[in-house]
Amino acid sequence: MTPANALLRLVRPDDGEKHPETTRHTRPRHTPTLFRRRRTIVISLAIVWLVMAALACVLLLTGTKPSTPFGDTATVPGGQARISAVIPLESDGWVPPSAADRLVGPVPPGAHRVRILLELTAADAAGLAFDAADYSLSGIGSSAIALWVDPIRQKAGTGTSILATLVFEIPNQAIALVLDGPEGAHLSLGTGHHTAP
Repeated sequence: MTPANALLRLVRPDDGEKHPETTRHTRPRHTPTLFRRRRTIVISLAIVWLVMAALACVLLLTGTKPSTPFGDTATVPGGQARISAVIPLESDGWVPPSAADRLVGPVPPGAHRVRILLELTAADAAGLAFDAADYSLSGIGSSAIALWVDPIRQKAGTGTSILATLVFEIPNQAIALVLDGPEGAHLSLGTGHHTAP
């Protein structure tokens, strides 16, 4: 074999042998892994964005409105409603003026009872009707009804008010609790009434 033939042999692309002095440019081995990571991140972000967009659409379509801050007024049929106070029963020694069998038993561990003072003011010419069955507490996993209420039902003429007392049993933890009323009224209880766990 002559040196000229050897040179041809080294540079021929189809013989499968490489020239010892040539280097082949290859991609780093980590590129496919980096590409997969980027693709996973992009797909994850797209899924999160789609879920958030779907939730926003549901909230807009259902007309869910945020709860009214503690102390502010919310519109109820016939007038306005406002929580004026949320008082833990153990803080002032309050007892109901009438018999209350549901308040006699012990409070479960990790919970306490509160008295919610709800002011309702009639604004319509027809007046306002209060019915305790229209009010429940949410934010504790499911809706809770009052253990004791006074009055149970009452009507108020234009410009007059009703002061209702509702007693609920709630967790000690500072979680967002809401008093739900008629026609989508949501009154926040705030967190000042919570006790240490």
